[in-house]
Amino acid sequence: MAAFAAGNQVNFAGNFKKIGEINVEPFKLLINRLSDDHWLLDKERQAKYEVHRQTQNIGLVYDYDFRHVKPTVQPPFSYFEPALMPIVETVAIYYDNTAEGLELAKRYGQGYCVRASLVKLMPGGSIAAHQDKNFSLNHSHRVHIPIITNPKVTFTVGAETRHLHEGEIVEINNRRMHSVENASQESRIHLLIDWVIAGEPCCCATTVHPNELCNPQLCMATDRLQLPCNCHPA
Repeated sequence: MAAFAAGNQVNFAGNFKKIGEINVEPFKLLINRLSDDHWLLDKERQAKYEVHRQTQNIGLVYDYDFRHVKPTVQPPFSYFEPALMPIVETVAIYYDNTAEGLELAKRYGQGYCVRASLVKLMPGGSIAAHQDKNFSLNHSHRVHIPIITNPKVTFTVGAETRHLHEGEIVEINNRRMHSVENASQESRIHLLIDWVIAGEPCCCATTVHPNELCNPQLCMATDRLQLPCNCHPA
């Protein structure tokens, strides 16, 4: 298994990593045509996870078993496809052209979007501080694209708090504690994309399972943060 420079994996030396910007007006137009009922068709995420109780979501490419391959394209995808694909292509170009993306694609194939969803944080709502703890979430790059937001919405990762502007494409370090606060009277809507570089090792791979590809069994303890990780201290 290739060894990459520290900071290149999904657990990177930082909290936020801006990878680009894009025009989100086409997405806004589609969202503004939705009724409140469209946001209530799928309530499983907020029912299952306490930290997401004050959110609503629309899954575009999504599976509740958090599989890492062969994701399911959900019915809303076709409605949002014209606005979604330019964003996905921008994310793909960025990761496909990293040192890891170029090298690993030769052996394991191209990277892919394993999840894409729209998440609405209700007015005055918050997402409590948490870390993402499963194999796929810790072996994909979690990218946020604010579609509708305002300056009173803040995002905290580690010890850093920022307002993400509409159209920014930002990877967050989801292995660190992260939270969101919407102190406004307006809904905040982000597009979330989880991008996989096929065959990419986690930061702990060389110490926990050297010379073996990451998989849910080998990485169980590290994905659940049961082992201390000092690869990229805050």
